Amino acid sequence: MPQSASPASSPRISALLRTTVLAGFSLAVLPSITFAQEANNDETVTKPLEVTASAKSAQGLPGGVSIGEEELDRKNPQTIKDVFANEPGIKVGGPTAISQKVYVQGIENTKLNVQVDGTRQVDSTFHHIGTAIIDPAMLKSVEVESGVSPADAGPNALGGSMFYETRDARDVLENGESLGGWAKLQYNSNTKGLAEWLTVAGQYENIEALAYLKNSNQGNYKDGAGDEVTGTADGSESGLGKFAFTGNDGGRFEAFASHLVDEGVRPVRPNFASLPTRTTQPQWISYKDTSFGVSYVDEQPTDMLAPELSLNYSKTHLDVPKLDDSTHIESVIETLNGKAANTFDVGMGDLTAGFDFYHDEATGGGDTARPAGRAGRFTETSTNIGVFSQARLSLTDRWRVSFGGRGDQQWFEGIDGTDFSEFGLSGNANTEYDVTDTVMAYGGLGTTFGGLPLGESAIYNYSGIWDYTGFSPSRSYNAKLGSRVTLQDWAFDGNLFYNLINESHDLSTSNRNTTVDLDTRGLNLSATYNYGPGYIRASYTHTNVKTDGSVPVSTSAAYQGVIVGDIVNVDAGHSFDDYGVRIGGNAELALSDDSPEDNGNEKLDSYFVANLYAEWVPEVLNDAVTLRVDAMNIFDRDYVARTTTGYDNSNVEPYHEPGRTFLISAKVDF
Repeated sequence: MPQSASPASSPRISALLRTTVLAGFSLAVLPSITFAQEANNDETVTKPLEVTASAKSAQGLPGGVSIGEEELDRKNPQTIKDVFANEPGIKVGGPTAISQKVYVQGIENTKLNVQVDGTRQVDSTFHHIGTAIIDPAMLKSVEVESGVSPADAGPNALGGSMFYETRDARDVLENGESLGGWAKLQYNSNTKGLAEWLTVAGQYENIEALAYLKNSNQGNYKDGAGDEVTGTADGSESGLGKFAFTGNDGGRFEAFASHLVDEGVRPVRPNFASLPTRTTQPQWISYKDTSFGVSYVDEQPTDMLAPELSLNYSKTHLDVPKLDDSTHIESVIETLNGKAANTFDVGMGDLTAGFDFYHDEATGGGDTARPAGRAGRFTETSTNIGVFSQARLSLTDRWRVSFGGRGDQQWFEGIDGTDFSEFGLSGNANTEYDVTDTVMAYGGLGTTFGGLPLGESAIYNYSGIWDYTGFSPSRSYNAKLGSRVTLQDWAFDGNLFYNLINESHDLSTSNRNTTVDLDTRGLNLSATYNYGPGYIRASYTHTNVKTDGSVPVSTSAAYQGVIVGDIVNVDAGHSFDDYGVRIGGNAELALSDDSPEDNGNEKLDSYFVANLYAEWVPEVLNDAVTLRVDAMNIFDRDYVARTTTGYDNSNVEPYHEPGRTFLISAKVDF
């Protein structure tokens, strides 16, 4: 997707409601409201994060959650799990980056359209690998549309869409600066390791550039019981480079390149702490991700001409030398995707229309095979061209609607040369209405053509010839209904949601017609109190997930969904502006769940975990130094986080989360 200017900040509640004309119901559907620290001339005031429409993310339908850069800075995220720590409707399983999978309303994010700086993410390498291996340190924003997704968000958005955007040079530099950046050093008391970051940015006239590097050198962590968890050492490296040129007429061209390497001694199945029924010992596993992209947007658009163009490429490479002591598996997935669109001002609002495409190619297998398999490397390919249109209109001062549709033509070729050609339509309709000045009601419906997904490429040679008999596209049906109440410093949200994916594909089997009907349904609630220099928020989700009407087992539900149940999150923060101090924390309570008993497994225990932080920016150092302490799992609980693979299977030892951990960091802005 194209790089665009940061959305303009909208003032106060009335403008915030106008903003939701384009952002849909994004402040109302998910069970929590994100906050950002906003500085004015006199004080730093904590306010609800304002959700605005963005051409880059194509967001703008009910149900989205938006996390901005100030909120991300306050969280100091180490992995994607920290990014979504205060969002009970978005859960992340697994404590290490290479094991983490994101679930939106109980649906694994492989069923969503996921993009990083407009680059399509295809996460079907290996079902024991995480689906969100992203360095969060340079994230500028995260936009999530759960369930109902706009037509211009892209294809295959069965469970919604997710857009991650990284920072540009102008996000790092102060006004008028030509050169600047920051350096950071952090010590982890649990892993006895260090992490280092360096960002340098510069701009001259209409040209800007940015370079970012991160290095992490961590040992294995200890869990809440004091046991060392083998295979959790982090030796990852990542980098990002960006270049941009902005013309005097507002046309902005951007180019970027990113690279991430996660290599180390891991369990052969990295999302399990161990598999007692197998004898395979931890071994060196390599995961690499490289992306490139170019984009163009007009930051001074006219009513009839507001173009956005993008072209992106990514390559992921996974190498597992010996699976089960015998099979070398390797996966390479390359994807090329692009988009061309224009937004028209039609008086009552905007109409965005255009087309997008992708070409995915996955090659996997290895030089050895199990007895039932075969040696060699094999390839699947998928090509899709889509056309779309999405309208976002204000019908009256109180009534806003958003609706759109897209058509997708897909061509797919299997590893045995079998060809498929499929066409499908998708559509969405959403509305929000201000019942009074303080009460807003909203609802949305949508259906999405899911197409034919690539299979799990690492195991293309793991079993016999793949069978494509009966291989057919999946389709989703999504609905939401709720309301939001705003009373001075208080805000309340409540909604019901329902998502059904018919013929949701299992990518990890050679029988490509293996599917389930995946449905998730539930309730989200939140209450927020904002008192100027601080805030407190409480949120709750009840999410019920079923596959073919039964409770899923996490170890056999890859690419589908897992048990979420009942989760409560509390999040608070306060700024002492006169002293340059900010403090805060969050907590999660997961209630016990007896759903696994339906499959003969033990019920899930409840757990409570709490985290605190304190940050100081000394005025005597010209506000150039930030000293911070994060106290994670302050009660040293020994627990398995909800949605971590294996939490409901007695044959697997799941990862226990890190015990009490202190992160001590110093950041210098220059």
